[in-house]
Amino acid sequence: MTQPSQQDPNLSGLTTKTGKRTERLLLNIWEPLDLLGQGLMGSLWRTVYLSIQDTIALGVLLKLPSLVGHIIIGKDFASFDVCLQENALGVSRYACFIIITADFCLWIILAGRIMGRFWADLHELKRDNRHGSNKP
Repeated sequence: MTQPSQQDPNLSGLTTKTGKRTERLLLNIWEPLDLLGQGLMGSLWRTVYLSIQDTIALGVLLKLPSLVGHIIIGKDFASFDVCLQENALGVSRYACFIIITADFCLWIILAGRIMGRFWADLHELKRDNRHGSNKP
């Protein structure tokens, strides 16, 4: 075991070997990617990175309702058309509507977050250009 003073300051207090290896691997991938993104896009890189991060997280969340439906009911629901083919008195029909609606709501959240970030960055860009035009 290494002494606390010898540990990498970038790594958190993970205790398992697998956790430390995984975090070190992610840092080895992230650092060059971050430098490349900042070099190519400047301050816009953070917005792009956060949008990609949101997309990945919400993409995983989008799969959860379908996965739960597949595990519990044993069926995959892809659209409202599939729901209408189910028995009107059966639980599967209502579960299908709930799963499809949950997917739709998550897509709305994803789109809203991306548009909100874009709108905030657009206003910040306009503000920076106004202040920058007065400089010699």
